[in-house]
Amino acid sequence: MNLARTNMVAAAVGAAAALVATGITYASAASDPAPAAAPMAAASAPRDGGTQSKGNEGGREEEGRGGREGREGRIQINERSYSSHPGDCITVVSGLGAKTLNIRNDSHKTVEVFRGAVCDNGGPIATVGPHSDSFGVRACPPEGIEVENGVIASFRVVRHHED
Repeated sequence: MNLARTNMVAAAVGAAAALVATGITYASAASDPAPAAAPMAAASAPRDGGTQSKGNEGGREEEGRGGREGREGRIQINERSYSSHPGDCITVVSGLGAKTLNIRNDSHKTVEVFRGAVCDNGGPIATVGPHSDSFGVRACPPEGIEVENGVIASFRVVRHHED
């Protein structure tokens, strides 16, 4: 017990010495104060009488405003949030006695839900369209996989032709 206390005291003293040495190094590195910046000139009034475009006029539909590219959307499955990036197969394991999946799709894409840990165990057990949800999806595990007091499934986001 005494050896542990001695080691802790030695480590604390070493750390304090390192902090003091580091502080002195920082203090000596800044020998001269930085020169003050020159004051900025005041902004002048517009010479065109204020008729110049501000950049927020005109445009049509989503032009210049980010459009759909800025709104990726999210996918929630049993209170967990996932990206709606298309193409990836994502495994969902939900425990604490869950027997079904509650799926909410807040994206512009379609979500396909599969039974098991991979997306190639047959056809999808649920397809959830854009801005839609599906509750109580029962994902019975495939043969050979046993999940006690939980559910295992996988999903993928389908890329649409306009994306």
